Amino acid sequence: MRVRIRDKYFAMSFERLPPDTDGLCDYYGRKIKIRKTLRAERQLEVIIHECLHAAHWDLDETAITETAEDLARVLWRLGYKIMPKT
Repeated sequence: MRVRIRDKYFAMSFERLPPDTDGLCDYYGRKIKIRKTLRAERQLEVIIHECLHAAHWDLDETAITETAEDLARVLWRLGYKIMPKT
């Protein structure tokens, strides 16, 4: 799928990734990859995390991680859920 983040388009895909990697953002290659087996709130958190990298590639990992965790928790508590594909 194609997503727009800060007026730049990225190809977002859900695929197999190395065991220690839940998501990747290639800012210059304009690609975001998410582990396809993630479920529920963790998937939401990783999507937010990688989109934050795309939006603010100059921020350090700690700032991205803390913000993604906070946003995912707030959205989850508000009832935003990722529906499984049928």
